[in-house]
Parts: sequence; C-alpha cells; structure tokens
Amino acid sequence: MSLMLYSACAAGALYAAQRVRAFPRAIAIVLFVLPLLFTGRALFTGAIFGPVDLAYTSEPLASMAHSSGVDAVANPSISDVYAEFMPWNDALRRSIGRHEWPLWNPYELCGAPLAGTAQSSPYHPITMAGLLIPIRQSFAFAAAAMLLTAALSAFLFFRELVESDLAALFGAAAWMASTHLLFFAGTALVLAASVIPFVLLGARRVALEPGRKSMAILTTALLLVVLAGHPESAMHIVLFAMVYFGVALWSGGRPRPPAIVSGLAAGLIALLLAAIFLLPIFEVIPQSEEYVHRALGYRQVSSTPAQLAHRLAANFFPFVEGAAGVEERRHAPEVGHGWLATAYAGSMVFAPAIFGFMRWRSRERWFFLGAIVWGLGAGIAAPGIVHLLTHLPGFSIAVNDRMIAFATLGMCALASMGLDRAGDTLAKLFAGVGLAILVAFLISTGIAPDYLRVNAMRALIPVILASCALIVLRKPRALIAVVVLLLLQRAGEASRMQPTIPAKAFYPPFAGLSMMRGSKPFRITGMGTMFTPELSTHYGLEDVRGFQGLTFNRLWETYPLWCIRQPVWSNRVDRLDSPLLSLMNVRFAIAPPAMPLPPWWQTRARYPGYAIVENTRVLPRAFVPRSVQIIAKPDVRTLAAIDDFNDRSVVEDTTARSWAPNGPGTVAIRGNRLQAHMDAPGWVLVSNANWKGWIARERGRRIPLHFGNHAFIAFYLSAGDHEVELTYRPRSFVIGAWISGVTALLLFAYVSMPRSAMTFFMSFQTSFFAEGVRRRYAG
Repeated sequence: MSLMLYSACAAGALYAAQRVRAFPRAIAIVLFVLPLLFTGRALFTGAIFGPVDLAYTSEPLASMAHSSGVDAVANPSISDVYAEFMPWNDALRRSIGRHEWPLWNPYELCGAPLAGTAQSSPYHPITMAGLLIPIRQSFAFAAAAMLLTAALSAFLFFRELVESDLAALFGAAAWMASTHLLFFAGTALVLAASVIPFVLLGARRVALEPGRKSMAILTTALLLVVLAGHPESAMHIVLFAMVYFGVALWSGGRPRPPAIVSGLAAGLIALLLAAIFLLPIFEVIPQSEEYVHRALGYRQVSSTPAQLAHRLAANFFPFVEGAAGVEERRHAPEVGHGWLATAYAGSMVFAPAIFGFMRWRSRERWFFLGAIVWGLGAGIAAPGIVHLLTHLPGFSIAVNDRMIAFATLGMCALASMGLDRAGDTLAKLFAGVGLAILVAFLISTGIAPDYLRVNAMRALIPVILASCALIVLRKPRALIAVVVLLLLQRAGEASRMQPTIPAKAFYPPFAGLSMMRGSKPFRITGMGTMFTPELSTHYGLEDVRGFQGLTFNRLWETYPLWCIRQPVWSNRVDRLDSPLLSLMNVRFAIAPPAMPLPPWWQTRARYPGYAIVENTRVLPRAFVPRSVQIIAKPDVRTLAAIDDFNDRSVVEDTTARSWAPNGPGTVAIRGNRLQAHMDAPGWVLVSNANWKGWIARERGRRIPLHFGNHAFIAFYLSAGDHEVELTYRPRSFVIGAWISGVTALLLFAYVSMPRSAMTFFMSFQTSFFAEGVRRRYAG
C-alpha cells in the first residue's frame, strides 16, 4: 500500500511540477525512482523505514528482539525518530480516530498539546496522505515522499540556473541524497529543509517575473515550510530566501516594486493559510520550559581551534569521524563532531562545485559561496559567526547549527553550474579531489583500518571514474555517467544511515500488557531506561514521562520531586516513593525484577527481564481532596511537604487562605465528562497538565479553571450533582481556523473568477481609490 500511495502522490507532484517548468519524461521517471534507492526495499515489502530497532535495546521489548526480526542496532544516533516523531504520528492518528482535531496528546507528560507543539506536522500534505495507510507502512511513504519533494524542488530550481537537464539532475540528486536529509529523515527538521530549493525558486521567480504564477509558487513553498512544524528552521529558511530575493532583484539590474509587493503578499497569504497551525504554537511557546530556559541565557558555545579543524575536515572527508555504533573515532571527547551536523553530499560534488564557481559569471555564484561559508560556520560553531548569532533577535535563542543545510544547497547549486560546463578542466579537478581524499586517508588516525579503507574508497573511486568518464566520453554520456556514479556513491555511503525493519517489529504485545488495561484512566511509567518514554503511545498507554520539543514549564519545575531531568532526552524515573506519582495517576510501572519497592507498590507479575508493579495509593484522574490550601503565587516548594495529595492539595487563586476542609465529594470521569457529587462546596483536582486552552463547562456555563498542585487543573463546584465537560480547545486554534478558512475561501474565489471579471474589479477598485484621494486633496 505504501508503494501505491507513493506512486499516486509522485504522479501528482510531477504533474504539478510540469506546470512550473516543463521537463522531459525521462527526467520525470528518474526523479520518481531516485527516492527508491533508499526507501525501495521498505516500500516494496511493506517494512518499516526507521530506527524501530532502538526500541529493542531495553525491556520489555529486549527479550522479544530476535523473534521480532531485530538482531542489531543499525544507527543509534537517530533516536528522535522512534522516541518522538513516530509516537507523535500515532497520537495524531488516534486523535483523528476519536473524531477530534489534533489538539491534545494524552500519552505523555500528563498530557501535552499535539499540533501546538509543532513537530507532529499534522497539516502537512505528506503527513495527511500518510494517514491513508497503516502506520507501520507510513514511515517509508513519508521518507520517500520527502526525498521526492527534495529532488523535485532542487531540480526545478537548478534548472533555472543551468541549461542542461542532466546538470540540474546531478545537483538535485546530490541534494536529495545529502547526509543532512537522509540522516534526519522522519523529522520535522528535514520536512522543512527539503523544500529550501523550492522556496528559493519562488523567490527568484517573484524577483524576476512577478505575477500570479510566481506568487503561487512562493506561497506554496512557504506554506510547506511552515506546515512542516519546525519553527526554527522556518525562521532560518525565510531569512535565507529573503537574502536570495535581494540578490535576484540586484541581478535584474533595476528595482522592481511589483516584485517586492508580490513577495510580501505571498508571505502574508502563506501565514494566513497556516494560521490554524501557527497561532496555537505561538500560544504554547511562552508556556514552555525551552522558551524560559533559552530566554534566560541560552548561548551556543563556539568551537576551539582543534574542534574547528576536525569538524571542518569531517564535513569534507566524513570517514575521519567514524560512525556512531559502527566505528567510533578514538580521539579526545572535546574534539569530536558532537552535533553531527554535516554539509556532506558526496565527494562527487566538490570538483563540479569548484568548477562552477570558477567558470560561472552570474552574481548568484557569490550568494551560493556565501551560503557555503555561512552554513558551514554555523554548523561547526565557528567563533565569529556564533558570536554574531548570539546578538541577533530570534537567532540568540535558536539552535543555529541546522543552517548547515544552506552549505549543502550552496555546494549542490554550484555543482550543477559546474557540470553544465563540463570539460577537460573539470576532469582535472576531479583528479585533484581524488588526490585530496587519498592524502586525508593516509594521514587519518584513530579509526580502524578496515573501516577507514572501505569508506575512503567509497569517496575516492567514483571521483577517479568521473575524471576518466569526462575524458573518454562525449558530454551527454559523460554527464549521465557522473550522475550514476554520484548515486552509487551515496547509496553505498548512506546504506546504514536509516534501517529497514521487518513489519512485525512494530511494537508487538509484550508479556503483562493485558493487565495494564482498564476502563478507568490511569498512567504508567518505566524505571530508568525501561520502556522508552512515548513508546506507550503505540500501545494506547499514557506515560507520565515524555520527550517533547516544548515541555510545560510548570510541570518541568516539579521534576526534582519525582524524576531526574536529562539533557536533550526524556525525564527519567528512578524511584517510586514520590507522592507526586500517585497524584499524577501513575498506577503501573515496569521495573527491574529484583528492584526494592516502597510498601504501597506491589508486584503483579514477574518476567525474566522485568516486572510489572502496581501502586495501591494511586489517586483517580479526578478527585476531591479532603483539605485545600489557597496560595496567591505559584510556589512549587509547597508540594515538597505533602505526602498525600488526597489528604492535602494546593490551589492557586487571587486570595491566599490557609488549610481548610474541602468538600467532601466524589468524582467519576469518563472520556471528557466528569460526574461529580459534592456533599459540600469544594475544589476538584484533575491531574492533566494545565496548558492554556482547557475549558470546563456545565450546562453551557463556563467554570473558571485554576492551577492545582502547581501544574494541574483545579475548579470549584457547589454542593450537589454536577456534570462537567472538560475539553482542550485553545482560543488560538479557533481564531486560527477562522482565519485559515476565510483566506482559503477568498483565494478559491479569486482563482475561480474569470480573468476579465478580475481585471474589471481591480480596475474599478483602483479608480475608486484614486478618485477618493483626488477629491480629498482637491478639497
């Protein structure tokens, strides 16, 4: 099914691309096939494309690894895909399965916004198309569709710069097969980065040929970047495109006011169409720990001279770095290429890129050279660039290493230009690059000889063969040979970057799972590294831990009381004696079989590698505490002195009040409805993270919500019976939906209107406006 869906979507994308610029059918076939070099096995067999094998490194899945077809870990460096993006996609599917908008993710961290945290990319066309097939097959489709988008957008852009389809195809293949895109396939980062060439194409068209068609191209490209769900990358890409827009205007030889207006209009339309997605993100960001942390002093550290030299070398000769999980370079830890950012797209790119800069006389070559210098400088944390970025608004709190993608694109663009004018000089440059690779191979240390030899030859042999092909063959055949050599090289170098895993490995039931099911809501946790956080999503279980791009700051402030913070990873639960676990509705835990337990935790089942234990003091998802203290200002320290939140809980309100009896009352929760019986007035506590956007209603009347126990939901009920509907629907989403819907309708009306009617309407409006101005100033 994934292959059929890819074929259908690819056909539609290629047809649409022909409307942007016509190209031969043979090129279309090649573009269709290119992604299959990396995803074909998964597409044809229905397997999983992605690092699901990492889930089998800990219990409860480790004991099932062999029977699930997982015998080794291919690449331990891409953990974000299996620990974040795959579960988010599953949460999105489950939300739609409940006939809900993708607003709330209940499966981690006591609940968190889904679309509002951006990176689930719920409204991106690739994500939406993937919902049509089973989840285990959707990852191969998404990767293939992303790679096709990258290749197609790069081909269309490079074809604007060069005269040869083959030269443009070479640059497009290099961009698609670059390490940056392949390594991070399956993430929102790459979903945004893949269309950078399309954004530049739109900017170029608007600058040189302003009009409806150019605006449509730029609007579509910007919309794809925004909907990818990586705000930092969107900021980087938009500013990058603005610089290129200025370069293209300058290349046109004279100022073009219509181009500037068209560019601004395209950006505004893209923002309005994406309002349903963007406004909830803007509302969530200030509530996040990441925003607070970076706003208080996040600074990227620049490289030392030793780091700078090694990281620069690793961008051109990756074999000097080794590969995580395969061959670790034996050097001082402070020298390594820690972020793994790289501009490498194959050694086949270097010679044509140098030649393109030497022989091309367009002003744009300086832009692409600048992109290489800037992108590399940001990626390897060069001192001058890092210092500049720390003082620029927006960049000062962003992870700017990701701009190394600009360097990759710059090299691919110059390589297309160079191959467009291939000849004997280019053949000599290929030979020179081969010599440089050989020297790097001979002087490399700290790498196992076998690994070094194999990977150095992968970089060297295609370059030498390309030099020979340019000398022996005529130009069309020589260019075809160079393109084929590039693809063979990248297929070999990237063979272990993204694994293809048997479909049966996609989270089969494990022993003891059935007892962690129930009609009443509850949460679970794993001890230490057991049951990697967010994998619970695939089993329909809610984990109190989680790994988010945006973490609720108030919940994060409670971490010292019940878990351990970890840098760039999930929080970790190492003990079960914290009362907050009971407060947060944690009923079950997966623990080591011989782990000592607090008296109120009981072992329910024991297996060779793990045990399932149950919390006998777990509080219901919603409850009425026996006594409540009212505080006027948030203070997480008040929780540290409480050992039973059913007995005592804290609520924030405008007027502070000491401990007083509350209720009593009982609460039953089913879905988003609470049935409460209050013998006396009192506060109801619900252990969902209290992000802005929660609404409580009783018979149409809104009930004011407060913070309970620092991070959770609290509301006050009078004596008697109540039926309360508790839903998460941020006002920002409602406003954004209206803006996006109205904008889409107006655009549809504009496109559908006959051109003659549109011309008359615009002329009438212009004349009416001009007459009004004349009369105003004449008076």
